[in-house]
Amino acid sequence: MKTASSTVARGNGTRATSAHSDEAKFQSSFSEQEAAAAPPPRPTVSQFIDELRAMLTARFHLFELEAKRAAWSAAYMFAMAAGAAILGVTAWLILVGALIVGAISAGVNWLLAVAVAIALHVGAAFLLINLVRKMADNLTFENTRRAMSRAGSAKTADRNSV
Repeated sequence: MKTASSTVARGNGTRATSAHSDEAKFQSSFSEQEAAAAPPPRPTVSQFIDELRAMLTARFHLFELEAKRAAWSAAYMFAMAAGAAILGVTAWLILVGALIVGAISAGVNWLLAVAVAIALHVGAAFLLINLVRKMADNLTFENTRRAMSRAGSAKTADRNSV
């Protein structure tokens, strides 16, 4: 009998322990649901300032990296454009030289061939300089200044008429 009562007692204990663990599981799941349903705590002013500072620092760092990349790209672009200009001028000089040599081979006096090449280059340079001078007027914002002076004079006229 002792054995039977100890078995029953152990069974009741097991059930009691099991019931206690089930209750603990229920309470923990209920508290998790409660925490998930509850609104998050409001940030404090210092947390807001810290997060704002971190955000601004990250943005500034990104701007700094992109500015460095842009500066290096601009430097490389300038160097490559200068190299291309040098190669273009060299190719042009070789072409003009080849034309002069071809003219001399055809029987033209070398002095005449060089004089014609120089005259063509001076004429082309003169034409380009005149075109640049004509286009310089486009840099003065003439129409904008005229419109602003009309608007300014119209405002002055309105003030004087009142």
